This record gives sequence, C-alpha cells and structure tokens, in this order.
Amino acid sequence: MISRLQALAAAVAALTLTLVPAGLARAQAAPAAPVPLASVTVDTRTPGATIPRDFIGISLEVSTAGQGIGAFQGGAPAAAAAEQPVYALGHPGRPNRVYFRLLRNLGAGILRLGGNSQDNTCWAREAAPHPEACEGGLDAADLRLFAEASRGSGWPLIVGLNLKQNAPAWALREVTEGVAREIPRAFVLALEPGNEPDLFGRDGYRPQTYSPSVDALEFVAYLHAFQADPGARGYRLVGPATCCGWRNARDLAVFVDGVGPASLKWITVHNYPATVCGGRTLGIAQLLSRELMDGFAAEARPLVAVARERGVPIAMAETNSASCGGMPGVSNAFASALWGLDYAFVLAQEGFVAVSFHTSYRPSGGSSYNAVDTYGQPDAAGHWRYRNVVEPLYYAMYLFARHASGGRLLPASVESGAAVGGAAVGGAANVRAYAVTRCAGCAVNVFVLNKDTSAAGPVRVRLTGRMGVASLLLLSAPSLGSLAPDVWLGGRQFDAAGTIAPPRTVPVRPDAAGEYVFELPNATVALLTVSPARR
Repeated sequence: MISRLQALAAAVAALTLTLVPAGLARAQAAPAAPVPLASVTVDTRTPGATIPRDFIGISLEVSTAGQGIGAFQGGAPAAAAAEQPVYALGHPGRPNRVYFRLLRNLGAGILRLGGNSQDNTCWAREAAPHPEACEGGLDAADLRLFAEASRGSGWPLIVGLNLKQNAPAWALREVTEGVAREIPRAFVLALEPGNEPDLFGRDGYRPQTYSPSVDALEFVAYLHAFQADPGARGYRLVGPATCCGWRNARDLAVFVDGVGPASLKWITVHNYPATVCGGRTLGIAQLLSRELMDGFAAEARPLVAVARERGVPIAMAETNSASCGGMPGVSNAFASALWGLDYAFVLAQEGFVAVSFHTSYRPSGGSSYNAVDTYGQPDAAGHWRYRNVVEPLYYAMYLFARHASGGRLLPASVESGAAVGGAAVGGAANVRAYAVTRCAGCAVNVFVLNKDTSAAGPVRVRLTGRMGVASLLLLSAPSLGSLAPDVWLGGRQFDAAGTIAPPRTVPVRPDAAGEYVFELPNATVALLTVSPARR
C-alpha cells in the first residue's frame, strides 16, 4: 500500500491546467462524468452576517468531580494508580496545560462551566438550604483552576451558579467570596444561574407546576441580590439555559420578558438533536440525515426571532450529538465531525452568536461525544500526568474556527447529483456546502461536506465573478465510523502536545468554464480556498 505522501506526490504530478487534483488521503483524479456528485454555486456579491470570532466554544461541568469523576476527590491519589478518565482542566493546583493549548488552537472562544453538576454542586455547602442536594463541593482551589484555564487559553468564562437551591443570599457568597476573589474580573464573561431549569420539577426540588415565569422570578431575585452588593454588581448574567420542555418561542419569551431583556448579556439555550437516554440508540445515518439538521434549523428560527425582537444575542450554550453522553461508535466517530461542522454553520446562519460543545463524564461507560478526552495517572510522587485524545469532533471545530470564524457568510447552493462510486441514495447525494469570506476582494473559503453514507464523486464549484487559483484541503477518514486514530486533516494529526503540523493542500485551477472541479471521497470534508484573481 502506498503512503499518503506518495499518494500526494502522484496526484501533484498528474496536475494540468484543467485536470482535477487528488485529495491527500484517498482522492483520485476526477473522472469525466456527465453528472457530478454535487454542483456548488457561491454568490460572492451578497455577503451575509458575520460569524463572531469567538463562535466556537466548549462547555464543561462546573464541578471538578464532573458527573461521576471521583479521581480528584478524597485527598492525594494512590501512587502508580491506573490511568483513568479525569476532568479536562486537570487537578486544582496541577492544571492540564495541553488542554489549554487545545483551546487556544481554536482561536478566540468562550469556556462555559455549567452542566448538571452546576445545580448539584455547592459553595459553602454547610450553609445551603438543601445540603442533601449538594452532591459535590466547590472551593477556592477549583475557582483558581478556572482562572488558570482562562489565562492559559485566552478564553473568558461563563460561570454557572446553583439555582436549584433557590437561595440568592447564599449564591451571593459564591460570587463575592469565591468568583470575585479567585478569578480576575476580566476573565468572567458572565454568570449563569441555573442549568436546564425546565427539568427541576422531576427531582422534587420544584413542583410539577414550575414554569418559565416562576423561573424568571427566581432568576431576578439572584439578579437583585448581585446588583445590591458592590462586590457582585458588575457581573452580567446569561440564561435561562433551557433544554427541553421550555425550549420554544412562547416559553423563552416569558422568561426573557420576566427578567427584562436589558438584564441579560445573552439568552442561552441547550440542544441535543438526539438522545441515548433510557437505552435508546443513535445510528450514523440518523445523525447525518437531512431531516435531523433541517428539523433543528426549523426549531431554531423562532428562538432567534424572540432574541432579535428583544435586542439580545442568543447562544447555544450547551450541545452535542446525543444527550446522556452520546452513542459509542457514532458520537466519537468521524460522522460526528461532519455533523458538528454542519451544525455550527446552521447555527451561524440562523443567527446564534456562539456554540459550546459539551464535555461530560458519565459514571458508567464514560461519554462518547467529548471533543477531547482526557486521561490521567499519578506518578510515584502522586503528581498527575495527563493524556489528551483529540476526537473527530475537535477537528471539525478546529476547521471552522480557523477558516470560518470572523468571516462573512456567502450564499451557497448545492445541486446534488446521483451517487457516484456508491449505492444509490434516493437519486441524490447528501452533500452540504457553505462559503465564507473575510472581506470584499478577499479569498473565499468553500466548505463541501460529504455526509452521504456511501456516495463519492466529482464536485464542481462555481463562484460569481472572476477568481484565481484555489487550494484544496481535506478532512477525511476511511469511513464514517472511523475513530480518532484514522482521522486526517491534510495528512496531519494532532500530537500529544496538542499541536498539528501545517496541513498539506493541493492547488486547483479553474477549468475553461471557470469552475473548480475536484474529487470528493465519502467521509470527507473539502475546504476549497479560492484566491481573488490577479489584476
């Protein structure tokens, strides 16, 4: 079998002014085919909304114990203990600096500290109104770890606060005694009281009649407590962080109007397009289906409308492929990269200002959807050493952050042809395309995503106006079910230090019709960067 480098050399040698280049991983020169896999048209004349530079973010559990992670509880670790899943930021006092580098790789971003542990973890737990609900504790060392993460990554924080206790004066202690003392004010983007309050009624801490209007009243009580205290007055708040029954335009409007739009920096909502809770399963075809993504887009539009009508930005503050930790073999497979990239573009198109992909720690079987999995092992002195595994989803986040964030969306339409090189898929391949540019006259980045379960073939890209030579970068894997060791970005992978060598690209010249033609294998994202024409 020839190496990837040999394949590249063969492809480059075969190039002519009109011949299609090969992809680095598995692409071959495009055959002469009357019907391409997809034809993409990009309108460079009518740029749309700008994607925020800090659009791509991460959501983590606020508790260093996570959901089931007990490695850092109960004192010093036993020497030479076996490697185990650990909290992504590391141990208080022994931060996971490679993870901070992985965040920096994504450029500007926002680190949200929330999740289910937000409302079952307590600062000053001895004073909590319901100490029995305090499954974990927060202390100054935890908050210093959060500050280290912000300093090391350059990312500001959204710090989640416990709303389930419904105790404004008690929560104020966390802000004044903890957050304000241990985390520099510039590191805190906002505070977020409550995580998924629409689920509070299921565990007995709220009545079944608990509603968005009552949630707003509790949120406002926290707001007033903070505004009345000089040490907490300057912090902005985000909310309501709803996930489920209240994630609709009517209930969202009730909450925002009850709190007052001017009191919110952002409106935050959560979404998991699928679930594996209760033994349910998720397949690759389902995750990548048009119906799943289009259904989410239709659901998102009324939420964005509520935010726009009130002049408040809306963010997807917690999300991933499937709730309850994701589906093994799907949420941690290359399919998740295609889903994640598509999902980020849909969110940007619909008007969200940020997306935070969640990292979770399930007590049984772990989580399958984490963008980065972190493992730790203490050495003989009891000092933790970390190993970070970059999962397929992270590659999608990296590609978006590097080549889409900060740019303006351009209209891109896709006309899919019949499946080529694979089984028929109802007469058209499941191919999506997006385009971004940073300015009028700048290069245009065209993303073409092959989400089809089997199809492959040539793609034709046409841009309005005269353009120059393009370069082709592939994010690819042998199959949609491939795991992290088989994912390649331009023939490169992230190493143990959290770095990646410059990915290899292949030049593509426009043909006689002014179109850019290249072969798109299955399980591949193509990034075609088209330079402006030389004058």
